[in-house]
Amino acid sequence: MLQNHFTLQQTRQSLYQELRKVYPEGESASIVRLILDHIGYPATECISNPQREPGSATIAQINEIVSEIHTHKPIQYILGYTYFCDLKIGVNENVLIPRPETEEMVYKIFNRYPHYPGRIMDLGTGSGCIALALKHRFPEAMVSGLDLSMDALELAAENSRNNRLDVNWMEGNILKGASWKGEDGFDLIVSNPPYVLNSERSMMDANVLEFEPQQALFVDDHDPLVFYDEIAAFCRKFLNDGGSLWVEINERFGTETALLFEKAGLINIAILKDIHEKERFIKANR
Repeated sequence: MLQNHFTLQQTRQSLYQELRKVYPEGESASIVRLILDHIGYPATECISNPQREPGSATIAQINEIVSEIHTHKPIQYILGYTYFCDLKIGVNENVLIPRPETEEMVYKIFNRYPHYPGRIMDLGTGSGCIALALKHRFPEAMVSGLDLSMDALELAAENSRNNRLDVNWMEGNILKGASWKGEDGFDLIVSNPPYVLNSERSMMDANVLEFEPQQALFVDDHDPLVFYDEIAAFCRKFLNDGGSLWVEINERFGTETALLFEKAGLINIAILKDIHEKERFIKANR
């Protein structure tokens, strides 16, 4: 554990060594910066004033965070927030921690729409990160986010207030024919549904399996595209002519998912790769 007399330089070094017991090198360095920024010592301060002593109260706070990290609890849950598309998003164990791949999908959507895309629905919104990022980028759009978890929707609403972004939050279950009672449909439907197979659990880290909501991650091996079936059905009813669908997918089922959307009547279907060259997204039109 860190000692009370440590300077900022010693604090950074010792914190990094502690994190390396749990995380790989690059991730440890990122978490060090996140923790120090959280307690009021951003990277600029650590670099410009390395001999400053944070003090015993701050060291005690860091040691408390380190103790939780050693339980494999994700740093985002420990701090209570993360960043997504330049927004500060509150997270807790009722919602998934936003992944870089999901952020990548949202930036791809940004690049495809020079102007606001009209009416937007985020299916399975969780923390609301996708819906809020789209509303932030397209302030004139009417954005809705749907989720079956009231706990998740309460957090999404809190994130909405904290970021001063007006989003319509709705309770609904995609797997039980989630509906929309408005007169107009949507011009853009987005979703990052559960797609990790139960058989892939052994490849997941402990911090995911022990802390993140399982129903937001996993699907049965015998029906891996169950959510995409329902998303396609939702699009048949509520995606406007000329509108677009964007989804995150399991890299193992890109072709199968694309064929499913084709059978549902969608056109211009494209499988897109992420920065790791894995088939991770599908976009399609009505």
